[in-house]
Amino acid sequence: MEKVKYQPLYMQVRNSLLEKIVNGEYVPNVPLPAEAVLAENFGTSISTIRQAVSTLVSDGILVRRQGKGTYLSERKKRISFFTWIPETPGGEKYIKEIVERFEVKFPNLAVDIIPTTYPEAKNKLSKLISSGCAPDIAQIVSHWTSSFASTGSFEPLEKLLPKDHFAKRSNIQEMEGGFYNGKLYSAAWGYSPLALIANKKVLEKSGLSEIPPLFTLDDFSNICTLIQTSQGSKGVKPYAISTSMEEADFLRIYPFLQAFGGKLVDDGNKIVLNSDENIRAFKWLKDFHEKHNLFYGDIFSIRKAFAEDEIAFITDGPWIKLWLEDLTGRPFDEKFKVVLNPVFSGTRSVSWNYNHALAVCSQSRNKIFAGKFIDSITMDSDIAGWYYRHSGQLPISKEDRNVLSSEDDFFKGFSKQLEGSKCLRSDNAYFEKALEFCIDAVHKIVFEDADIPRELAEKEYYLNILYK
Repeated sequence: MEKVKYQPLYMQVRNSLLEKIVNGEYVPNVPLPAEAVLAENFGTSISTIRQAVSTLVSDGILVRRQGKGTYLSERKKRISFFTWIPETPGGEKYIKEIVERFEVKFPNLAVDIIPTTYPEAKNKLSKLISSGCAPDIAQIVSHWTSSFASTGSFEPLEKLLPKDHFAKRSNIQEMEGGFYNGKLYSAAWGYSPLALIANKKVLEKSGLSEIPPLFTLDDFSNICTLIQTSQGSKGVKPYAISTSMEEADFLRIYPFLQAFGGKLVDDGNKIVLNSDENIRAFKWLKDFHEKHNLFYGDIFSIRKAFAEDEIAFITDGPWIKLWLEDLTGRPFDEKFKVVLNPVFSGTRSVSWNYNHALAVCSQSRNKIFAGKFIDSITMDSDIAGWYYRHSGQLPISKEDRNVLSSEDDFFKGFSKQLEGSKCLRSDNAYFEKALEFCIDAVHKIVFEDADIPRELAEKEYYLNILYK
């Protein structure tokens, strides 16, 4: 049973004062109400008010001026933001713009960027936390939430974000994957369903001027055959599979399992890797690998080759817009197109959401300010709207998403993919370890000719031990 955390009254008052400061109810060069007035407003004693104010003075947020009262400090409060968005030139430009827009709206706050890259982000964040140097806000992938939250590294967000924040989000429980033990520890920073991305230039050389909005796995395989046999696209690989043995390698082929109705865990959080659906999916994947001359490498070499017209299709998320525009120096729609994931049967294309998310570290002494930052860069139309438009991430707000979809084919494609997407059940602290078993199964089945049912049964056995 989780212990109930008691918070002294003066700390409750302190946090309420902080919220008023963050929301602009108290402004620079205007004294705060007298202690007696604050005591009456909060229904507490003057000594409680005095104690709460003293903590804010100690933190440098307020200053006392002899004979004049208590004022906001002219010194900005600094909060730190750990993010891999600056790993591309375009991303570096956009993150600076986000921070500048936020600081204009909240002039008493300043944001320090702690840059990283996606491949090293998780380990680097773990080291910062273990050394006592955790950032205030951390960018993560939603399915990392459980491993950090289970060690007490993240703070629950319900009390740090405004109540209307959650009302604006669409289907919070299903779409975000930021829950652990029933509490929200990370909030999605844009929805990110994985979809098929087509290189229009390669398709045109193969005589494929149009790709149907929805096609089957057999159609996809036939198109890949046409591409690798066409004289116009000689030497081009029809599709790419990442082989770096990282968690993302399994997650990028996961939509193929979903097409057959397969999954890793069911709605009851039970391991179902060795299912008839997954067996059929792996048989198709193995046959696809043997039938086609595919491109193999890490995701960064795949993106580079795709941008240079060496690959016809890749599987990626909405952040691909930033990457490809940086690699080509051209707008995404000039060379590329979002295509819905192929289906096995039925008429609905499915996927899962590889959501980038934001979390507040438990070590932070600026949790309320950190919450305001998360609320602003995910919801504020001047900040979040600008970011979504340029980064490719799908807005949290359905209304904002509809606006972008009506204006841009890129957002229209990913928004359509979002309709059949969901988050993986990743609220087990060992979920990421489980992915290592899964990618090992992929390599043994696809590249080493392992018996499919036997390999999946063995991995499911170990996964059940791990989860329990």
